[in-house]
Amino acid sequence: MTSSTYGLPLLAVLALLPTNLAGSTPTAEGAPAVAVPAAGLHRFMIVRTFPAGALAGLDAAGKKAVNACNATHGVTWVHSYANADKTKTFCIYDGPSEKAIRDAAAANKIPVDDIIEIPVVLIPK
Repeated sequence: MTSSTYGLPLLAVLALLPTNLAGSTPTAEGAPAVAVPAAGLHRFMIVRTFPAGALAGLDAAGKKAVNACNATHGVTWVHSYANADKTKTFCIYDGPSEKAIRDAAAANKIPVDDIIEIPVVLIPK
């Protein structure tokens, strides 16, 4: 298996997602259950690159502001993964379209390197 340009094999990242599309929410050892997107919504992975230290100031108030802005675009931040130095994030979002995800990111002044729709979840069991 080859690595993606983001440093992680895409299938390895997808395998971290503990949901399936049939409606149940199984959990991998130590991973939280995440509900499937609501009807009419799609799940996306957003890849972002930040300058070193940029995420150090992200506190509860900042997350609340991001979530409030996202909601005006019909977008929900599900959860995120970050590399060790927190310069690259892999964020899981639900939203009606890629455009809505991009519009919410622009409104929040958050970078977007790539958006990948992830309609299939592969569970290792």
